[in-house]
Amino acid sequence: MSFFETVLGQHQVKEQITTLIHDSALPHSLLLYGETGLESTSMAIAIGSLIVGRQIFSPDEGRTFLSAIEQQRIESGESESAVKEKGLPIYIDQGQAFWIRPMKTQLSVEQWYTLLEKYINVSSDTPRVVIVEGFQTANTVLANAMLKTIEEPPRNMYFIIVTTNIDNVLPTIVSRCMLIGMQPVPEEELVKALTKEGYTGDIRRAVRSARGNPTLARQWAQAGGIESLEKAMEVLECVVERSHFFTTLTLSFEGLSKEVVLDILGWLRVLARDMLALRYGIESEKMILSEYRFRMQMILQRWSSKSLQRIVPITLEAEQALRLNVRLGLVIDGVILALREAVKEDI
Repeated sequence: MSFFETVLGQHQVKEQITTLIHDSALPHSLLLYGETGLESTSMAIAIGSLIVGRQIFSPDEGRTFLSAIEQQRIESGESESAVKEKGLPIYIDQGQAFWIRPMKTQLSVEQWYTLLEKYINVSSDTPRVVIVEGFQTANTVLANAMLKTIEEPPRNMYFIIVTTNIDNVLPTIVSRCMLIGMQPVPEEELVKALTKEGYTGDIRRAVRSARGNPTLARQWAQAGGIESLEKAMEVLECVVERSHFFTTLTLSFEGLSKEVVLDILGWLRVLARDMLALRYGIESEKMILSEYRFRMQMILQRWSSKSLQRIVPITLEAEQALRLNVRLGLVIDGVILALREAVKEDI
C-alpha cells in the first residue's frame, strides 16, 4: 500500500516528493498550505511515513491514532471531559515521529521547547519527522523559536509545517521551506472516491458545491446536507430583511450540532459565489445552486459585491474556531454579527 493512497488528488506533489526522497534530495523543512478540508494533515502524515519508511500515526489524518491515545488517557484515570478538552503537548510515534497540534486554540512556544529539550535536540542515524499542525495559530515567539531550529536542523530531522493561511507565516520561515500548495481535487476523481466510500444521493452536486474540497464534499453528501443548505439560504435572507435578525437566527441555530453548523458555513460560501455570478450575468446552468436563483435575486440588491466577498473569510474563520473547540454559541453569534456588519451599509 502506498502511503499516499488515502490522500485524494495532489498527484504532482506525490510524484515530486517520492522522487526527492528516493534521490535523498528532500529539503529538511516543508510548508504545506491550503484551505481547511484539503487533507493537508493526511498529506503531512503520508510524507512523514515515506521519510521514516513505515506508516506513522494513522493515514486517516491521524484520527485513529488520536482516538487510541485518548482512550489510553481515560483508562489511566484522566476524566473524559478533560481529555476531550485538552490534547497533549506532543504526540509521539515510536520515537521517530513527533506531532504538535494546537492545544485548545493555539500552538505554544512551550510545546516547541519541550520537543527540543526532551526529544530532538540531537542528531540521529535514522530519519525522524516533526509535524507541526495548525501553524496559523502560532505567535511570533514560537515562529522565531522554530526558525532557529529549521535553519540548522539536527541530522536526519525533517520538519513538516501545516497551515491554512500562508500569509500569516513569517517570510523568513517561508524562505527556508519547500512550499507545497494543496490543490482542489478534480471533480471526476472526487465523485469516484465518494462513490467508492459508499456515499449515495446527489454526489455530483455535493462535489460541485465543495469545489474540489474532499472534506466539504463528504459533509454535503451526507444525509441532511440539503437541510443545511436551506438554513444557509435563510441566514442570507434574514440578515438583510428582518429587524430582529439576531434573535431570529440565534433561536433557529439552537440545538444544532457542530457538524451541521460547519455544513451551513460551507453552503454560505457556495451561495455567495452563485450570487456574485448572478450579479454578473452568468447563465443558470453554470450556477451550482440554480434552483435557488429566484430567492437569490430577491435579496441580491441588498448584498453588495463587497459584502458577498466578505462571506468567505467570515465563514472560514468561524470554521477554524470550531475546529479549535471554541464554544459553538460564541461562533454562531460572531458569524451572525459579522454578516450583518458586512451588509449594514446597504440596508
